[in-house]
Amino acid sequence: MSKPLEEQIHDLKNKLARAAHERDEYRKLYELASIELERLRRHIFGQKAEHVDPGQMQLAFDAIVQMLAGAAPPDAGTTSTPEGDGAAAGGSPGGGGKGRRVTPHGRQKLPEHLPAERIELLPPEMRDERAAAMVRIGEEVSETLEWRPASFVRLQIVRPKFAKQGEPEAGVVIAEVADSPVPRSLAGPGLLAHVLVSKYGDHLPLHRQEKIFERQGVHLARSTLCGWVSSCAEVLGHLVAAMANDALSAHCIAIDATGVLVQAKDKCRRGHFWVLVADRDHVLFRFTPRHNQDGPKEFLRGYKGYVQADASSVYEELYRTEQVTEVGCWAHCRRRFFEAMSSDRERAMTALGFIHQLFAIDRATKDLAPSRRTEQRRSSAQPVLDAFRAWLDKEELLVLPRSPIAGAIGYARNQWTALTRFLEDGRLRLDNNRSELELRREALGRSGSPTRLPARGPHISGRAQLTHPALHDADSLRVNTPRTMRGFGSSYRRRRALYRSQEMCAWPERRPSHLRHVRSTSKRSRSRLPKFPVTPKYP
Repeated sequence: MSKPLEEQIHDLKNKLARAAHERDEYRKLYELASIELERLRRHIFGQKAEHVDPGQMQLAFDAIVQMLAGAAPPDAGTTSTPEGDGAAAGGSPGGGGKGRRVTPHGRQKLPEHLPAERIELLPPEMRDERAAAMVRIGEEVSETLEWRPASFVRLQIVRPKFAKQGEPEAGVVIAEVADSPVPRSLAGPGLLAHVLVSKYGDHLPLHRQEKIFERQGVHLARSTLCGWVSSCAEVLGHLVAAMANDALSAHCIAIDATGVLVQAKDKCRRGHFWVLVADRDHVLFRFTPRHNQDGPKEFLRGYKGYVQADASSVYEELYRTEQVTEVGCWAHCRRRFFEAMSSDRERAMTALGFIHQLFAIDRATKDLAPSRRTEQRRSSAQPVLDAFRAWLDKEELLVLPRSPIAGAIGYARNQWTALTRFLEDGRLRLDNNRSELELRREALGRSGSPTRLPARGPHISGRAQLTHPALHDADSLRVNTPRTMRGFGSSYRRRRALYRSQEMCAWPERRPSHLRHVRSTSKRSRSRLPKFPVTPKYP
């Protein structure tokens, strides 16, 4: 017996609804697979930078110019000129918007601070009897850049003994032992600084440095190098503690994290390195075994100011308990729209056009005073933000739920308060790229040393940071680190160096009690030095 016509129609409608639902689900899976495929292709074959053709973005942005309601940026050329779009290209938005820089061609001039060695080449006529008839009328000078390799030296510190003539009971007079950053260590301040800068500034692991030293005729075991690094970390901990203390008085702190493999008994587990950039003055690295809310809360305990980070949930406890103000990152927002281009190119290009407009306004006002920049940002960027928010609210109702473009639109709407925080203060940045750039140092070191030592309690957090003592300027460290290490030689000189760090890190008038003493290092065995030439200098 056949079903009534109404039941058949109802069944057909149900089947049609299920088919439409399955179609939407398969469409979502297809879009997600397309995004992953595009991301994989870009990672293997293409550029990792989020580069968008400025011409195509301009065409997409022209369709919504009427939504700006007559708002014009302070520099009209930055909107219509596709050149110099550092924001859309994924680079730093702080670059100039006046077009591409012209790279000079030809041989560059050598720096004047380099020492010069003069070598004269005489013609054959000046080497025989014809030289008497020659008169020197000038010269031609050409310069060549040469390299003089560094070398080890055996530094012999001689302490003569003296006694008074005719008074044997007066005893022997001899100078005190020279100060050393690491007591009873074989290495001098210059070698310790070289090991530190090579490891953390040039990303040379200790096993590679061991081979380099071996080629120069000096055997330094890797365990010995590890002991030097650990001892230097404890000595330089006072300087880093001063930097961390001064960072709490910064106006804005940018924070970010990256994962790293840590050695364990059965298999490697994952730890996390954190970077804190305080007003471009101090760069601090921290380590936590887990990526949770305890890390940022402990790092920034007692801080009052702005904190710029991504929209990760690990910062929610920090915003809720501490007196900090969240600042969003437009680079992360732009990245989500860029990843959605493979599924909905038209909407993604439109959103990128809005974001590009904000970075263009920011570049045009970068040379203004903070107060003037705040006013200019509000007058120029507020209309763009209003139009962008209206576009987001409209498109949020039209896009497919759970699609990549829907996720990008939802991210921008949920983080809108933090993303528009830059209007309050002209000193705030639009993106968090400065912390990501500092994390690249850890990523480079991670490629050379894929695993880290196991974490033993809370010391690994301090040690991981101390072995990065402001190494964001390796060139200056090659000059200043030996002087700094020599300054922490004895306990008296360590106390003096602590007070000298006030000029560098704005050290408070009263030092914390836990920094008044320096832990002594363990006694290490000495190995016989090779017979290098002795340099008779240094007291």
